[in-house]
Amino acid sequence: MKRLFALILAVVLSLTLCCCDNNNEVEIPTTAVNNTGYQIITEIDHCVVEPDDKLHMTTEDDVYYRSLMDAMLYRDKRVTLSNNAEKNEYYIDLLKQSPYYYFLSECTLKGDTAYLKYAYSADEQQAMLEFIDNSFLEIVNSNATENDNTLDHILNIYGAVARSMTYDHKRTDNKQLGSPLFKYPADEIYKALRDSKSVCYGFAYTLRFALLQLDIDCFCVYGPCSGRGEAHMWNIFKYENEFYTCDSAWDRADEGYAHLFHFGKTDKEREADTLTRTGFSSTFFDEYGQIQCTDQTFKIFRGASRYTFVNTHTYYIEDFDSNEYIFDTTTMEMK
Repeated sequence: MKRLFALILAVVLSLTLCCCDNNNEVEIPTTAVNNTGYQIITEIDHCVVEPDDKLHMTTEDDVYYRSLMDAMLYRDKRVTLSNNAEKNEYYIDLLKQSPYYYFLSECTLKGDTAYLKYAYSADEQQAMLEFIDNSFLEIVNSNATENDNTLDHILNIYGAVARSMTYDHKRTDNKQLGSPLFKYPADEIYKALRDSKSVCYGFAYTLRFALLQLDIDCFCVYGPCSGRGEAHMWNIFKYENEFYTCDSAWDRADEGYAHLFHFGKTDKEREADTLTRTGFSSTFFDEYGQIQCTDQTFKIFRGASRYTFVNTHTYYIEDFDSNEYIFDTTTMEMK
């Protein structure tokens, strides 16, 4: 009865926050608001989804998906969803794309009910949940100041992800596009954050989830890298109504400094990197349609071998010839 009431209330109020169940009070992810209007994230929204899914989802979809996520986080054995079997499959597919789905050993549908089985004890799951959330709070709020603009957020988060892990050269499961990790992260994000190392999709999935926390559109894309004879995953983000590619795995930190060489690249520049996008068409992005990255705003970063935050809107940049610059995100100038 309490779950039904919560669902009805969520529909009426069009809540976009995860609600809780049974004997737990409703937990509303909060933000600390300062006088400038900038909001510092204090709790992770577990239910963020890729931009195309967000546009595609109705209010009812959002409610049912959050109900499913809520059930998993609070370790319910089952949860009632809609009477539309296709929609219920969609909600479970969304759950598989989250950093938390690996908490489950099995998730099955019978009619309008999803049955959940857990891979870990309650204490183990809670510890992993808290670790993931706290790790993302550190990434999202990295170098945050009260006057940050959107580009400040993106650059700070990009650098935080690039610094958060090294590349695991011993891994071989990133070489084949057939790997399920190119569609679902499983426990990849948790292991990447825990071990401070991963392969391409660990970086890409982490960056996507972090940027989505600030409602910055970010996709994961993948395809073969003919220059390296293996598959690769990277990101596309939206900034001021334009789309750009970025690659935090290839821009990962060197001696504490992240790079910007692959940040904000166009499609043609990625093609020059011998990368070809797979499954990236209007049929994949139903709402967005075909996304093209053609704007060259960030071409000024092509020689940036390292960058670091200095203060609000200001970044220190060094190129491959050891020349030093200061970049201002308000003027978009490098001096």
